[in-house]
Amino acid sequence: MRKKLPDAWEDDWETAADKVDDERPPPAPAQQTAPLSKAERLAKHQETNRKIWESAYVSSGAPL
Repeated sequence: MRKKLPDAWEDDWETAADKVDDERPPPAPAQQTAPLSKAERLAKHQETNRKIWESAYVSSGAPL
């Protein structure tokens, strides 16, 4: 069950808001991957675009 968030109309809302922030777990660190070369980025971009256009054609019912 979620705890009630502090209301700004309460007298002690700043302290209560800080306690809510302290109870949250820290965000997971982002995984570092090796940077892609320009050719790899372009290939990934082209593949993504192809999938987007293909899904648009399939959803519209147009022949490929």
